[in-house]
Amino acid sequence: MTRVLIAADDSEESVTAARTARALFGDTADYTVVSVASTRGMLWAGSSMEWGFPYPMAIPPAGALGPPLVFQQPAAAADGSSDQSPDGYQSPTDVAEQQADEVAVAAHLPHPDAVGEMGDPVDAIIAASERCRADVIVVGSHDRNWLTKLFTKSVSNAVVRGATVPVLVVR
Repeated sequence: MTRVLIAADDSEESVTAARTARALFGDTADYTVVSVASTRGMLWAGSSMEWGFPYPMAIPPAGALGPPLVFQQPAAAADGSSDQSPDGYQSPTDVAEQQADEVAVAAHLPHPDAVGEMGDPVDAIIAASERCRADVIVVGSHDRNWLTKLFTKSVSNAVVRGATVPVLVVR
């Protein structure tokens, strides 16, 4: 049985990648869908007056541009119940797992495992592929303009360079 790891985010490209994986590997493959919540810290500028601002200013650290942060996203089940903590907070990994599950459902994957991870997307995808002993990693490719390419790294390219198993990039 082929073990397929599908990297997912909140884009339609993720669903397309998952549907392509199912079309190629069929219903007998073992599917794991992973979504990664990225956290980026903020550095406080020393003295805001150095910059001419009379209020504190947050500056993202170098290389911090990337996938959006995952904040509290309260979600309720169809029956109205909630799988949140009593204070209404849902952890970023829970949100990422829900996102992975939504991609799996939208792509009609048979018996998928949905996994939510936290951290750098490239490292988390490669680590997840090693944990589940994936035979292939499937990632979607986003069309990006030159400005976006200048400030954000390509997760799919980095996964291709860092993975120890074949990587299928779906456009």
